[in-house]
Amino acid sequence: MDLSIIDQLLKLLEIPFSSILMIEISIIFLLLYIFLVYNEKRESKKVKVFLSAIIIFFISALIFYFSDDVEFVLTEIIKTIMNCFYFPNIIFYFSTVIISLIMIIYTMLSSKLTKFNKIITYTFTLLHLFLFTNFITYAIINKTNLTNTANIYQNDNMYIIVFFSQILFFIIIIYKAIYHFCYIRKEKLKNINESDIMFRK
Repeated sequence: MDLSIIDQLLKLLEIPFSSILMIEISIIFLLLYIFLVYNEKRESKKVKVFLSAIIIFFISALIFYFSDDVEFVLTEIIKTIMNCFYFPNIIFYFSTVIISLIMIIYTMLSSKLTKFNKIITYTFTLLHLFLFTNFITYAIINKTNLTNTANIYQNDNMYIIVFFSQILFFIIIIYKAIYHFCYIRKEKLKNINESDIMFRK
């Protein structure tokens, strides 16, 4: 693909508006993000559980609505499981989506994470899941055969979605690694200081 990174980014921004279904999905994800961020001020556990249920219901409804197409896609993916060890790697892509889904639900239900950490996690995981939803929807609408990975390389829109999805996933993983490293060091310093104070007493 000969497009520059700027052209790819602009094209990525156009994809969510390429069909009515994708516009509806964009609105749902935007509303979900607003509710998640807003709820950080209220800190309502009921809302967190409700939003977790909404996310699971939305993904389940999408799978049910496109059950035949999803079954076809999954069948094609299983057939090529041993042939997808290079970028764009469909198996790895699906694995990252599962990780993002687990990560966002854990973040909503956890009371130990800071608000800033939660908002960062919501931002990147929702964007990642949003792009994956666009990827599947685009593949279904255009009846793209995922058996041949070359179909993704040759389709600018699908290639761009996978490309930016992987970037978002690696960003959130790097952020989480740095956050937990800093958190562990902070806790160690806190324990050392507390031990030092007790020793002095």
